[in-house]
Amino acid sequence: MYSYRAFVYRFLSLAFSYPQEEGLEVLRGSRRDLSTSLEVLEIDFDPASLEVLLDPGQGCLQELQGEHNRLFATTAAAPCRETSYEADQTVRRAVELADISGFYQAFGLHLAASLEPDSLVAQLEFMALLLQKQLYARREQDEEGQQVCSQALESFLHDHLGRWYGLFALRLRGATEEPWYLKSSELLSAFMDGEIGTQGLQKSGVAPSSVP
Repeated sequence: MYSYRAFVYRFLSLAFSYPQEEGLEVLRGSRRDLSTSLEVLEIDFDPASLEVLLDPGQGCLQELQGEHNRLFATTAAAPCRETSYEADQTVRRAVELADISGFYQAFGLHLAASLEPDSLVAQLEFMALLLQKQLYARREQDEEGQQVCSQALESFLHDHLGRWYGLFALRLRGATEEPWYLKSSELLSAFMDGEIGTQGLQKSGVAPSSVP
């Protein structure tokens, strides 16, 4: 299960990254693996809806780039960063960023200069990394390593990613008509809802206190 979950996290991280032709090619080549992963994980989402959108003839790279900028950068119609959803951003931002960066440093995740620690892309990539490390520890029969990764997964989901993905997805669906981002937000919600359940967390108990 670890590898399937890690794959979906990484797929979503790339899906919300700034669109580049190389990235789209990777996503296109991942369609079969995505279908398999969602089927094994019993995620209620039809991957065929994304497969159609990944067809090279169905989308314009420049249009996707323009919409990405509009949504997540220039107008921030749907902020793609955790601290944008804090009730008191001035007080909480530094605290949250320090905590997130501490997780990354502890597990060796090095971010590209263009990524903020609280970005959705970075947090999804981190979850994929933790699952890969957990799988490696399991194969090596490293019980302590498995426990460390398991605790980090639960803590990071509870304290960070699990607190705001739902608000982000809801905000995104109300801010765009671009099919790629609409479907990607649906996949994010379906998958993350499953992750909340896997970790035994209550979705209503980890939501941030306000929306900007």
